[in-house]
Amino acid sequence: MKRIGLVATLLLCAAPVSADLLGFSVGATVGGARVEYEGNDDYGVEYGINGSYHINDMFSINAGVVQGSADVDARGGNAKNEIDYTAFPLTLRADLPLVIGSVYGKLGTNYYDYDIDRSGVPRESDDGWGFAGGAGVVFTMLPFIDLSLNYEYRDMGDVTNNSILFGVSAGL
Repeated sequence: MKRIGLVATLLLCAAPVSADLLGFSVGATVGGARVEYEGNDDYGVEYGINGSYHINDMFSINAGVVQGSADVDARGGNAKNEIDYTAFPLTLRADLPLVIGSVYGKLGTNYYDYDIDRSGVPRESDDGWGFAGGAGVVFTMLPFIDLSLNYEYRDMGDVTNNSILFGVSAGL
């Protein structure tokens, strides 16, 4: 009976350590976004989910999906452009490890799709590929749970997006 208890205790203590052995992590983000269109900009909300494969302690490959929206003034300021977008960023991230987390930068691309609605004008849509980049700070709460504060930039054709996001991720 003592052996079973000892084995169970060792397995429970080792679980957080083994969480990062696979090199994968998944997370979610939410925050504010500044959306620019036709020389005007306004603030909206953005949220998303993401996954990472950690090549080593410094480099990882990140992919995800984000959705957001903002109401940006139309030219002349007499109407609003309701902009809804979805982006699929794919980036290479470089981390500089610190004592309780890391700071990072990332560069890559994103596939985007946006719709612009305004009264009296047919809906405008566009999709394609654009530049994506960002930087952030990660605070490691437990060996397998991280909190982060991120800045992300996405070029989406005629629409540009700058976001400040709060994120939570867990290692697998």
